[in-house]
Amino acid sequence: MSTTHFLRLWSLDTPVADIRYQAEDETWALAYSPEWLASPEAYGLSPALPLQAPAGGYTSASVRRFIENLLPEGRALDIVAASQGVAKSNVYGLIQALGTETTGAFRFLTPDQDGRSKPAAAPWRRVSLDELDQRIQDRDHRPFMEWDGQVRLSVAGYQDKLLVYVDGDMGATGSLVLPEYPLASTHILKPQPLGNQLPHMVINEHYCMSLARALGLPAAEVSILRTPRPVLAIRRFDREVVQDAGGTWVLRLHIIDACQACDLPVSFKYERNVGSAGAAAQYRDGVSFEKLFGLLQYVNKKAIDKLNLLRWALFQYVIGNCDAHGKNFSFFVGPYGLSAAPWYDLVSVSQYPQMSQEMAMAFGDAFRFEDVKAFPLADFAIRCDIDRRLLARETQRLQKGVEQHAVALAQSGVYEDEERVFASGIAQQALSAGALLATIATEAAKLPSKYL
Repeated sequence: MSTTHFLRLWSLDTPVADIRYQAEDETWALAYSPEWLASPEAYGLSPALPLQAPAGGYTSASVRRFIENLLPEGRALDIVAASQGVAKSNVYGLIQALGTETTGAFRFLTPDQDGRSKPAAAPWRRVSLDELDQRIQDRDHRPFMEWDGQVRLSVAGYQDKLLVYVDGDMGATGSLVLPEYPLASTHILKPQPLGNQLPHMVINEHYCMSLARALGLPAAEVSILRTPRPVLAIRRFDREVVQDAGGTWVLRLHIIDACQACDLPVSFKYERNVGSAGAAAQYRDGVSFEKLFGLLQYVNKKAIDKLNLLRWALFQYVIGNCDAHGKNFSFFVGPYGLSAAPWYDLVSVSQYPQMSQEMAMAFGDAFRFEDVKAFPLADFAIRCDIDRRLLARETQRLQKGVEQHAVALAQSGVYEDEERVFASGIAQQALSAGALLATIATEAAKLPSKYL
């Protein structure tokens, strides 16, 4: 006899939907609650799971893909699966274990858990910088995501991360707290990756994110926390701290990444979803720029977010981030549709030549930076319905911004000596790439349409 499992999604104290999982045949089903459907603030979990169910109902694959994209990847997934005693392929078991604080607005609770009930406030579990430093040092034999016997990672991605609530301002005046409901995390901490393969990764991401913000681009807020080891602290844009008569709590905002928005599994986050070697390279069913721009059909303010997407794509070229894939762009979800979320995971992969330099998404048919010439860039513009004159103007604007800010930012006082040298290398990369891209885009704008 097959076992049926249920999970209920909650937004604050409102039941949103019931998810049913049939273990024997591994099928999934979703039904929105009457309370949620009656709310004027209601919205579907994703474009593939709208409030109004299609005639045949939601597909099992779409429900599974939405949930699977919430889970960690790589070594982080291995550790979570081992700690919970479930297989890595057991999506239901993993989301049941991690679902109280996933990315986005919802909590996944079992039927016997009442989302309306608020537990008594637990004593805050604070983390000192000394303890954090020791845990970073011990990562090779003690998983960074496990604290006090509890897994503290419930967001997607490969890198070591710790979700914390910051009481006060990040820095000397604030303190780090491991949150328990009704608190939720406000920041993500990312230490330097294990080993020596990716030196100064914390500085790399901090610099690229800071450069974007200096250029007026919508990147998430970042800072460097020193234990004294450098740790990247990212302020979560899907969380807002609220202080009212009931005390301090954290409002969760619903976001989905491009894989969820496109209704694709995590394995399709790269455009070449089955690999780039030999015959596999011809298959390009994963998230591409064309698919990403195609999501504008679900966006509320199309002109604004179209420009946002274009600037995001161009900025990846300028900083040398070939790993900008489908899980590295997200959208807020609300009653009026999607809207682009702040940028995140901006890294100059070009600083690590030992890593693959093939781009996650091609400009036209060009998957390597050196192959992006006028024709591939014009092809990209046509596929994504971008005016080539606008493309040229945006590259010139980007070039000017980089020339104004890149070098000075690399000399910032937030960096130490070797870190400034490393950041300066990214600045030089951005200067040369920005100038080259502006030249290529100008040439692309002049190409006769009949040749494209």
